This record gives sequence, structure tokens and C-alpha cells, in this order.
Amino acid sequence: MKTLDLFAPALTAAELDNESNRIYEICDGCRRCINLCPSFNTLLDRIDAVDSDVAKLTAGDRARVADECYYCKLCYNHCPYTPPHHYALDFPKLMVAWKRRLAQDRGVSWQDRLLAKTDLMGALARWFAPLMNATMALQPLRPLVERLLGIHRRRQVLSFQRQTLATWFARRPAASRPSAAPSTPRGKVALFASCLVNYQATDVGKATIQVLERNGVEVVWPEQRCCGMPSFDFGDLAAIKQAAEANVKALKPWVDRGYDIVSPVPSCSLMLKREYLALAPGEAAQAVSQRTFDVCEYLMRMKRAGHLSEAFERKPGRVAYQIPCHLRDQNIGFKSKELMEAAGATVEVVERCSGHDGTWGAKTATFELSMQIAGKAVRELGSVPADLVASDCPLSALQLEQAGATAQRPGARVLHPIQIVRDAYGIAP
Repeated sequence: MKTLDLFAPALTAAELDNESNRIYEICDGCRRCINLCPSFNTLLDRIDAVDSDVAKLTAGDRARVADECYYCKLCYNHCPYTPPHHYALDFPKLMVAWKRRLAQDRGVSWQDRLLAKTDLMGALARWFAPLMNATMALQPLRPLVERLLGIHRRRQVLSFQRQTLATWFARRPAASRPSAAPSTPRGKVALFASCLVNYQATDVGKATIQVLERNGVEVVWPEQRCCGMPSFDFGDLAAIKQAAEANVKALKPWVDRGYDIVSPVPSCSLMLKREYLALAPGEAAQAVSQRTFDVCEYLMRMKRAGHLSEAFERKPGRVAYQIPCHLRDQNIGFKSKELMEAAGATVEVVERCSGHDGTWGAKTATFELSMQIAGKAVRELGSVPADLVASDCPLSALQLEQAGATAQRPGARVLHPIQIVRDAYGIAP
């Protein structure tokens, strides 16, 4: 069966409609993704309303399905018809094609385009971090922020840091460095930190570096920019392709020198591993993809090779661990769980989406829906007896905190597994 390239720039409206109908008919007959996300609930409800004649779906129906997709990609792994099946069904790509079409038809607000420019936002905000953070914390000012930027007035946001992770890495005091770097490192890592970790969740990046160096790994900071994931929100494939080409060009020389690419943020490692192969195809992207690892995945590889230090000084206790969607989509198993267990934790996994997805959960139009999704994850986390709550995604952590995941432990935070492992080593933050 011949299928369309949904990322093709010359995709026509008629081709997209026909491909949508083909895929929707398959989804109608399968329904495995019912209740997986708002898009599928809407799609299948509307298909039922037209007696399974998908050609009768209205333009409004089709737009709503796309608007409610936040590119978690859970449907791809749930689907029995993804490539190499001859149906070659790729629902996430279909949604990106629809977002691109809707952007062309409806336009994209300057607020949405600005929020997708995370490097620019971070670079500007760091110079005004105290003012920015104070503004976002003052509820009387949030309606104004909502009107200006389109960020819901109740959306909690990660604070911006005056010192970026890149600056800390370059200037950190000797006391924060390994006391004795091995003459022959056990591994060589080029850290792809993500804009989120570089400008906001910097302690996640510091913990990543500290744990890697504790295990004799040489860490370098390669040139890097936003992975491009935020631009999926409105189907800006040109911007994502530009980001892919720039990052592949910057990272490939490090791969050639024997370095692995490691990221503590699942969305970024997913982009480097998989999405770039379609957006910047070629030998360089293949090389970067094959040598990219999530940080816990990388450390578990070290453990299997007998190179992971198990000199843990304290046990983390019981951990309720929410695995982010973009980590599940990588099909690497539960490496963060295994690493925390190696550090002495008892870990219960919760496979529920947090519903944040970058800017989607922050926007006025979709914030309430995102919190409904988060509520399901929080209920499951609350049913797990735990001393700590963890998630690999800083935005998932923020979302879960706002939805009440730490309500029974006032002042507690949802931690990244690498922070829990650092604490187990007894390394000072």
C-alpha cells in the first residue's frame, strides 16, 4: 500500500484529506487508543456521530482533533499498524501535517511563535530573571501576562536562572569538580542539556554532570540549540528541520571523536534519536541517532559493563515514578527505575501522561484540559505509598506538582531520577 510522506512540503489539502480518511477508517475499526488522549476521544465520538462515514467529518471536527493533540506519541507505540505494517499508520505525523495546514489557514499568533523560541526566551529572561520570576509569581499580574503571552493565569512556570547551566559548567568552582579525573575515562559524553535545563531546571543538568563524573565519565559541552520540539505545536517543519540540521552538524564531530550524546530530557533525546532521521536524513543524522542516550539509559549501560559505581551512601526509600511519554516512546524499558533501584530505592512505575507537553499545557486554550489529564496521573501516584515522587521531564514534574502530586508532603518537589541518584551518592547539590 502506497502511503504519503506527511512531512513533505508539497502535501496538498486533497492528499491530506484522503490520507486522513484512510487512517481514520483504520482507527474506527481498531479503537485501541480510546481514552488515550483527548484527540482520540473526540475523533471516535465524532466518527460514531456520522455512523462511521469518516468523509462526513466536518472541518471543525478535523481541526479539533488536531488542536487536542499534544504530540505525546503514545498512540504510535499503542498502534498495531505502524511501519513496517503495510498500513503504515503514523498518527502523530498526521497530526503534525494537520497542525501545519491549520497554521496556514488560520495563521499563527505571535505569542505562539515567541513561546516556541525557547532559546531566545531563555537568553532574554536570564538577564531579568528576578523580575520575570516575581511577575509570574504575582497573581494580580497574571491576567495581564495571559493577555500578552497567552499563558494561562493559573499556569505555574519554571523559574528562570541568572546563571545558565552552560555558564556554571564553564566556571564552576574546583570544589564541584571530581577530585581526581581518571587518566582513561570510562566514557566520553557530549551533554545535550536542552534549553529547559540550560535556562530553568539547571539542577537537573548539574546532577547529570555530577553523577556522570562520579562514575569516571568525561563530560563536554558541545554547541547546541533547542531541539525543535516546541515547533511541532503548530507544524512548523521548516523551523524543526533547521534545528535538526544545526544540531546534527554540531554533534557529529563529537561522535566521530568517540563521544556519546547524552540528554537528561526525554523530548530532546527522542528528537535526536528518531525525529531527526526524518527531518534531516543522512549519514550524519544516523550517526548521531545511534550514539544518543537518555542519561539513565547511559548509566545502566555502564552498570551492565561493570563500570557503574555502587558506592551509594544513603537509600532513597520508596519512589512513585511517572515515566514521561517521550521516554516511553523510545522503547528502552524502564532504565530510570532500574537505576534508582540500583541506588537502593523501591520504585513503583506509573504509566500515565502528565498532559503538559511544552507550550500546549501552558496556553490559555488548553490549560484546563491539560490539568484534567494530569489529574489521572496524580490519582495513580497518590495510590502508591512513597517517600519521593519522580519524573524524567522537568515540565512533567512541574505539572504533577501543580496537580497535587506532592500535596501530602508540603514543600516537596517532584524530582528527576538523576537527582535522586545524586543524593544517594551523597553528592552535594
